[in-house]
Amino acid sequence: MKKVCFLFAILFTCLVSGQNTGNPLVILDSKSIGYMNQVENKLKRIDQNDMQAFVYKGSANEILDKFGSNSGVLIFATNKFIVETFYKNNIENSSLKKEIPTIEALSKIGIIGSKAESKHLPYAELVRYIKTTPSNDDMLKIASITFIKPSDAQKMNPDWKFGAIEIMSTKDR
Repeated sequence: MKKVCFLFAILFTCLVSGQNTGNPLVILDSKSIGYMNQVENKLKRIDQNDMQAFVYKGSANEILDKFGSNSGVLIFATNKFIVETFYKNNIENSSLKKEIPTIEALSKIGIIGSKAESKHLPYAELVRYIKTTPSNDDMLKIASITFIKPSDAQKMNPDWKFGAIEIMSTKDR
């Protein structure tokens, strides 16, 4: 089922952007890795359960100007990249490092975002605050991150036995 959703995301991305589905540019973990016909095998080796796919919405001219592709663009981020990047950018050099000492610790806690529906989707929430493309203009800016103690976090979700963080952004995209 995950592979069907993955293939649908690829097709949908190309259709939404009004592009030719033949050979879109692929961006993985914020790096352009080539065109689909060159990197398809590389993408197949990545567990689709460990990857997030995004739709870049823009006109054909905008995609050509921004990414240099007239065949569309497919954007993916691995869950590992999302957690590592968020940790390095927002936790590692902050006072939160005391409660969240490692990247692994961040991957075990709950995430509450500025949108209520993102409460139980940690990767989908964290990715909103990191750079996913070489020219990511719509990344949310963080106003505050608050650590929620494990005892309080478990009242919200029994699975959050290591605590949670609540992220508030300065704007909503």
